[in-house]
Amino acid sequence: MRPIVPATVRSLPKNQRPTALSENLNEHFRIARHVFLVAAPVGVIVGAAIAAYDFVVNTLLWEHFSHWLTPWQLCLLPIAGMALTGLILTVFKVPSSSMADEIVLAYHRPEAGIAFESALPKLAASITTMGFGASAGMEGASKWLGGTIGLFIQRRINRIAFLKPLHGRGETTMLAGAAAGISAIFRAPLTGAIMGIESPYKHDLAHESLIHGLVAAATSYATFIVFRPSRPYFPIRFVYHLNFRDLLICVPLGLAGGLASHLFLGCLARIKKTWGRSSAPRVLKLVGGGVIVSAIALTTIYLTGAPVTLQAGLPIANNLLNGKYLLAGCLIVFAAKLLATAFTFGSGGVGGLFVPSATIGAALGAAFDAAFHPSQPGLFTLIGIAAFTGASYNSLLFAAVFVAEATGSPALVVPSLIASSTAFLLASGISNSESQKTRRVTDDALLGEMPIRNWMTTTIVAATPDQTLAEFVDRYVAEHWFRELPVIGKKGVFLGMVSMKSLATVPRDQWDRTPVANLIDRGARTICGAHSMAAAGKELALGHSNYLPVVDPATDQLVGMLSSSDMIRARRHANEVLETGPNPATEKQPHE
Repeated sequence: MRPIVPATVRSLPKNQRPTALSENLNEHFRIARHVFLVAAPVGVIVGAAIAAYDFVVNTLLWEHFSHWLTPWQLCLLPIAGMALTGLILTVFKVPSSSMADEIVLAYHRPEAGIAFESALPKLAASITTMGFGASAGMEGASKWLGGTIGLFIQRRINRIAFLKPLHGRGETTMLAGAAAGISAIFRAPLTGAIMGIESPYKHDLAHESLIHGLVAAATSYATFIVFRPSRPYFPIRFVYHLNFRDLLICVPLGLAGGLASHLFLGCLARIKKTWGRSSAPRVLKLVGGGVIVSAIALTTIYLTGAPVTLQAGLPIANNLLNGKYLLAGCLIVFAAKLLATAFTFGSGGVGGLFVPSATIGAALGAAFDAAFHPSQPGLFTLIGIAAFTGASYNSLLFAAVFVAEATGSPALVVPSLIASSTAFLLASGISNSESQKTRRVTDDALLGEMPIRNWMTTTIVAATPDQTLAEFVDRYVAEHWFRELPVIGKKGVFLGMVSMKSLATVPRDQWDRTPVANLIDRGARTICGAHSMAAAGKELALGHSNYLPVVDPATDQLVGMLSSSDMIRARRHANEVLETGPNPATEKQPHE
């Protein structure tokens, strides 16, 4: 077999080699430059955009409608709003009404990105959906608007040569913009940052965007409150102190939130499927959804005295928090809001699900308030928000943090975390986002898709069992500087490994008459070429050897050798794939 000629490696002089400290400082400076010169200004722009958006939907439209129309007339507005939404989506040929989920999809498929040409029509469609009272919230549109602005700006920067120091991944800036949008509309910067990095995954975080999201969320919030009121979402009149009985009841409340999320997302999926089968024009589908939403609102006037399902439901959630509904009323609000939200989005409405989901969770929690009487009135209403939204969004963090920030009571994080964690476990990975992935792709996951045959060395230096130790040393060890070599028999059958260490067990004057067969380690571990590089990495990590013989299981022939350097090369390739986007990780790579 042909011996391997070691490659010549040219190295920098020792005094020119970068140190770990200098490399670390350079990386942190690069991140800081992008955070403060790109993410922070993106936050300012997004904060101003969300303030304008909030003004149009809530002040220009809904406040005027509420002032001039009776509750019965308000209940008919969703029909007009959904008709306008359908007309806009149809005329401008907007392919999808999804907003927040489009950000998640663009994160996982950066080559697809966001359809900027349909951004303005989709934004207008969300205004007609929410501004006319359909059961939708502004956070989904705010997240989408922020993410769209962030991605648009980063792509423009990446095209300008003299701005090369500010070039970066569009997905990172997109999530920073999304976090900025959520931060502004919720008046909660920490919630915005956490929701932004939690949204792409069910059981993981987009951690590379954390610092960008935190800074963008802060500048967005600061900009938003210059133009719009900064009052908290859920103002409370008490300072909560931990109570053991309250914490115990948070567990069944979390279970109820998990079950309710199954019910809600099941209804939503069934309605989407039913509407999707229909061959009716898009406008008629949305009008049909609007008619049902209006009918539900009219029914709630009859049952509760108010149209409790219109718009996102924030005023209703605050009424629930202040105990304005008895147990029966809480259950009516829960069922009506759940159905109204499911029909709004199942029929193609445009907007966000979080605040309607928070209202559903508040109604569920208010029922627990009425049944179990917590230490502070309204406590379980708030915890119900964390439980239901935590389950629906596969969130352990932002749902609990949102309750604390939205009320200004940090102690509420503890019961909220208990309830949201319980609901999260019961939700079993269901999600209102079709594009969410379970976990982020890691280098280990990619190594699991790389077969060893693509990375092993096939030009093998091997010994035979009948050679003497003197021949072995002269021909192989001294010539190639290998610390151990495979030993093969007839037809290339693998017999074992022999190492330099084993030579020390034989006196030097006996090397001329001692065969290599006497020193073979016949228990050497081998692996198959069809196994993955992840499996090979586990074997090499055991430390028995720096080389792993690759053997054909059908013939026991040695077909290759895998070394620690091959493992490093494969892991470097996996990291490159993670940095540059999805590429075939299993393609054959030439051996270096």
